[in-house]
Amino acid sequence: MKRYLYIVAYWCVAMVVLALIFVSFDYRFSQALFMASLFLPALLCLRLMLPQVRFTNRWEGVRDVIFILAGAIILTILLLLIANISTLAYSTNLIPDILVNPIFISLLLLAVALPQIWLERWLTKQAKQTPQEIDFISDRRHVKVMMDDITYVESNDSEVWIHTLSGESYRTKTTITQWSSILDNGNFIRIHRAYIVNRLYITESDSTTIRISDHELPISRKYRDGVRQDLLVTTE
Repeated sequence: MKRYLYIVAYWCVAMVVLALIFVSFDYRFSQALFMASLFLPALLCLRLMLPQVRFTNRWEGVRDVIFILAGAIILTILLLLIANISTLAYSTNLIPDILVNPIFISLLLLAVALPQIWLERWLTKQAKQTPQEIDFISDRRHVKVMMDDITYVESNDSEVWIHTLSGESYRTKTTITQWSSILDNGNFIRIHRAYIVNRLYITESDSTTIRISDHELPISRKYRDGVRQDLLVTTE
């Protein structure tokens, strides 16, 4: 939960800073805040796509970054122009040329998106270094388990099993989707609609299965690309 509070706080501050930049172009603060919000779609694209870029081939990585950034710039300029024409345009208050300058837009986008990506990586690193204890109800008993002691989570229709390093398993009614949000320290990977695994305990893997101790778990087609990327990050 603390992780999400940090991220939300960052985005709130970033939007206010962007709005203050627009205020310097003689926009009222309400107008400036609205214009700052127009950067959100492009910033979301950068947040989702930039971390997926791999530099195993340097030139392909650079090319991908340029394409992603160019798309984000075009999207932002279009939104700014549409908003200016439809809601912000006045005969004496046309949008300044610098606000549709691709270089200026790219600097603003990167100045917001990159620190946010670094913040998430730092939070993930901190979470890995800090042991986390999870409280939940299993068969009407209150159970406490260290997050790093969970080897994998298994969903069997109406119930979910939490398998631990000690060999004990706990049954719970909490859905696997909820467990996916709870297990947010960066070590857990969703590999199937019925399985979440702790990458720390993966002993073998291929394109269709993952082995944890004596358990062989399937990787579904839906999650295959994401699992491949996650395991690639682990080995780098």
